[in-house]
Amino acid sequence: MATLHQAEDARRSHGERLAEGGAHAVGVEPGEPFGYDGYVVVAYAEPNAKVDLPDSLQAGRSKTTVPVVVRRGERARPG
Repeated sequence: MATLHQAEDARRSHGERLAEGGAHAVGVEPGEPFGYDGYVVVAYAEPNAKVDLPDSLQAGRSKTTVPVVVRRGERARPG
């Protein structure tokens, strides 16, 4: 179970890797809606995009495993 701080640490440490894997945005959210305790890293990807994203990331100092959840959706367009 990752704390908010651990999930944010994992997001910051691995954001570039997630972008290279197909995520157009990355955030941290409570894990409960996704079936996890604690917090998760959420990678947002285009609906039909091919993604190569890990199932989890490791938070820096604590070495805690943080789940990665992929959500599909269009990029927000400036309005």
